[in-house]
Amino acid sequence: MALKKIEKVIKAEGKPDIIIRLARVQDMRRIQMLYAEIYGSSYSVPIVTDKEKMRHAIEDNDYYWLVAECQDRVVGSLVYALDLTYRNSKAFGAVVSQEFRKHNLAFMMMKLVLDDITTNKDLVDLVYATTRTANHAPQKLTESLGFIKLGIFPNTHKVQDNETHCLTAYLTEKALQRRRRKPRIIPEVAPFYDIVRKQISLERPQIKNVKGEYSDHTQKIPLLNFEAITAQEFIKHRYKKIKQTSFFEHTVMPFHDPNLLLITPDQGTEVYMTFNAKDKYSVVVAGMTNEKSFAVVLESIARKVSELGMAYVEVIIDAYSPSIQRDALDARFIPSAYFPCAKRMGGKRYDCVIFSRTFEVLDFRNVKIISLYKNFLREYLKLWRENYIELVFKTEQK
Repeated sequence: MALKKIEKVIKAEGKPDIIIRLARVQDMRRIQMLYAEIYGSSYSVPIVTDKEKMRHAIEDNDYYWLVAECQDRVVGSLVYALDLTYRNSKAFGAVVSQEFRKHNLAFMMMKLVLDDITTNKDLVDLVYATTRTANHAPQKLTESLGFIKLGIFPNTHKVQDNETHCLTAYLTEKALQRRRRKPRIIPEVAPFYDIVRKQISLERPQIKNVKGEYSDHTQKIPLLNFEAITAQEFIKHRYKKIKQTSFFEHTVMPFHDPNLLLITPDQGTEVYMTFNAKDKYSVVVAGMTNEKSFAVVLESIARKVSELGMAYVEVIIDAYSPSIQRDALDARFIPSAYFPCAKRMGGKRYDCVIFSRTFEVLDFRNVKIISLYKNFLREYLKLWRENYIELVFKTEQK
């Protein structure tokens, strides 16, 4: 990768200059102090809380870490992670000290890196971000940069309370040109596709109303007997050797390294996950199985991570496998976002659907979301009610 070099000086009359630049190792403590100023002790992203991970990100070519500095004080911070092999990037961790927010620092930092990695150096075709919903500012920021709205993550992270986040992405022309067209989706996913389709030019999808072995919800889904392993080095080495099989070939989870392995006693099923005990968040990263039903695997995953204290679990499935999408819904994983071009294989890009399951009470009273995100939330809640409440009455009628 070409040498990273970003610097911008912001001058304000009668006030000290603000310098936006790449972070250095000697900034680490001041960066952590900034996040503590904004979030207190509740911030849970390891790259900020773990000094070794922070050091690696600052020094590594797979990250752009920008800071805004004023009189030796770090007043802004932003990270972009890059996957140069798959030409994807994730922007996260944007914070600006309260007294400096009038300078539009977050926008400038986001745009400096966005332009550098998509246009100047042509390193990635896609950049995505998740935005908080405590206020409208993060959503308006990404909207102003040309990001499109893709969906929501209900109850996904816990800072002080359970938080719902929004998913947004910046898609280059190159990403869309490589996209596999005509996704094959179940009817329940179609409304999410349509919301995205209103923002960018997408063709009509193929709707496949397939049914699964457990689509009759009176039929109980059997459980696999998972054991949990959290030995980090063991998981890291075993994960490197895994070859995804069966349903897992149709899943993806960018920018997550597994730190939890769920495995059956006969080793017939292995599921690699990322979990965060502090904010009760978990996602499916990869796996292999000889189980014939993905609904069984997902239901078993959900039960096990719930036992481990998780409040949320997520899986991302490609948009061309309606039977697997149906299995996810049968296991009460509800679609909440549609992500065009999310998965790259060879020279092609594939759309994906985000499914999630939450184990805590849904509470959106403090959620502040703009425009189309409300439509995603309405569709999610409609499906949640159908799968968690109305099924009871349908069963009674039978």
